[in-house]
Amino acid sequence: MNARLSILVIALGVASLALAPSLTSNQLANATGARTGWCNQQPKDEGWVSGCVDGWYDHDHCKKYDPSGTSKEHPNWPYSKGYKVGWDRGHCK
Repeated sequence: MNARLSILVIALGVASLALAPSLTSNQLANATGARTGWCNQQPKDEGWVSGCVDGWYDHDHCKKYDPSGTSKEHPNWPYSKGYKVGWDRGHCK
């Protein structure tokens, strides 16, 4: 009986290790899809959407707030405005 229990525990451990990467990548795909999908559904131009996705991603990955996009960006340009909205929706974990 003890040998069967040991084999079962080992089998469960191997199975959980085998499934862990697929579960993690699925969660990342869902997070990316939510971020991109929500930003794309907003009635805004391409620059705003790009900023929204980037801001949300940066906040989710605990990066610093950087709405410039490029050094030529002005705070009132669509990318910067979208970045702020995306940043506000993201959460540093």
